[in-house]
Amino acid sequence: MDCLNSMAPTDEELISFALDGEALPEEANNHLQQCETCKQRLAAYKQANVYLLSHLYRSQCPSGEQLSLYCADLLPADERMSIASHVKDCPLCATEVEQSRSFLRMDIEIPASSFSLRALLHPIFATRVINAQPQFAVRGDASTATWPRQYKTESVDLSFHLSLTSSGQHMLLGIMTSTDPDGSVDSFEGVPVELYTAPGPLAAS
Repeated sequence: MDCLNSMAPTDEELISFALDGEALPEEANNHLQQCETCKQRLAAYKQANVYLLSHLYRSQCPSGEQLSLYCADLLPADERMSIASHVKDCPLCATEVEQSRSFLRMDIEIPASSFSLRALLHPIFATRVINAQPQFAVRGDASTATWPRQYKTESVDLSFHLSLTSSGQHMLLGIMTSTDPDGSVDSFEGVPVELYTAPGPLAAS
């Protein structure tokens, strides 16, 4: 379709406007705002550009995965040479390769984790602190007279409290604190705990 108006933009002007965003001459731009024929011409060029980009744009380029493997020297020799030859003539792939290699050269420091698997798995032998201040016994339940119970082990203090729930069941609450200023008990959060009476001399202490 052609527009016979002398102010209509040329095909070259519309293509540059549709593909590269180049501004139209003022008179041509004013005409475009009012001419349905020229609007349809512009829409056709834009549609053709979208089609070409979706079907042809970088159709001969290696995939992103191939470029990443190429940068890491993880490709067979023949494939590596083929990509190297392509990168020399393709500025887009050359840019991706440079960015990937820059990333691979980065010295990323990963902070050391304070998590200690040994601290979570090894048994803790605790010594009971007899002189801990007992809480008031619940009336009719003499077994609570010896609570709370305090224990010390290594750099960790343990405090066990026995109480009754609203349904009348006993509930054991454990509180763990660390006396080591550089230590933390946060790593024990959510870890299942099993309590046993220590055998032999440890039980007597």
